[in-house]
Amino acid sequence: MPADRNEVRMQKKAQRKLALARRRSLTGEERIQKSSEICRHLEDLFAGSEFLNAGTVFSYRAMPEEADVDSFNRLLEQSGRKVAYPVSLPGGIMKAAVPRGEGAWRRGAYGIAEPDPDRSEILLPEQVDAVIVPCVAFDRTGNRCGHGAGYYDRFLEHCRPETLLVMAAFDVQELEEVAAEETDRRIPRIVTESGTVQLQTETETEP
Repeated sequence: MPADRNEVRMQKKAQRKLALARRRSLTGEERIQKSSEICRHLEDLFAGSEFLNAGTVFSYRAMPEEADVDSFNRLLEQSGRKVAYPVSLPGGIMKAAVPRGEGAWRRGAYGIAEPDPDRSEILLPEQVDAVIVPCVAFDRTGNRCGHGAGYYDRFLEHCRPETLLVMAAFDVQELEEVAAEETDRRIPRIVTESGTVQLQTETETEP
């Protein structure tokens, strides 16, 4: 991995372009089918003992061509869990907002539906038990490449150490090695249409 920060960012830009092209290569029908499989694997994951007590979940609403987890979000809400969604604010700040009813939604800065903060409950990162993280690209060590704004890295920095983190993506978004900086947060679980990958933590790999 290059030590020079500018070189890493140039690599990220190239990898982002490659992964976006791969994601765009999927047809609308393929995205719907693969998103359904991802939701099914997320359902299985959250039914397991480790996630069973995750009562507050920070999820997302998909951008065009992203893995769509809306059906899983509805399932979480129907099961009585509190589900928050991102609100993007100036200065690269992201808040976790729980909408109070259907009328609490608005069109966000990136054209994505997001909760209206004035009609939502705003949660602190420390109040979140689990986070479902979207990405542009990922690798098998848990590195992720987003759209470059750093919203999730800044948010996850303030979550509790025990907060459960899951990355959702299509198989085609996997790269051999995603360029990463020290501020980039590794995500220990990856869910794609093929299933769930549980990564080993650094502690687990120590002799």
